Amino acid sequence: MQHQKQSPPSLEDCLNLLKVERDEQRLTGLLLATKFCNKDDHPSIRRVYDATGDRLLRTGMRKGGAGGSSSENRDAYLRLSVTVLAAFCRVPEIASSEDMVSN
Repeated sequence: MQHQKQSPPSLEDCLNLLKVERDEQRLTGLLLATKFCNKDDHPSIRRVYDATGDRLLRTGMRKGGAGGSSSENRDAYLRLSVTVLAAFCRVPEIASSEDMVSN
């Protein structure tokens, strides 16, 4: 039986995860995207933002707030949300967008 080498996940794989229905999968995609996007890679950060908009960040912040499952999970959601928000704010057109300013 031949074993095929699996290629490591790519930014495209992360973007595909960001488009699914389940929050858990989207959050996984977002976490992986933080590993692929260099802080100065504005085009890749923009692609992640376009795939998620601000909806996923609001979900992460809400899950990180009081009433979530466990303290450990809340902290993880908040850390991820803040990390992604900081990356989005490095891209001037995202930082000044109506969605970001109003939220």
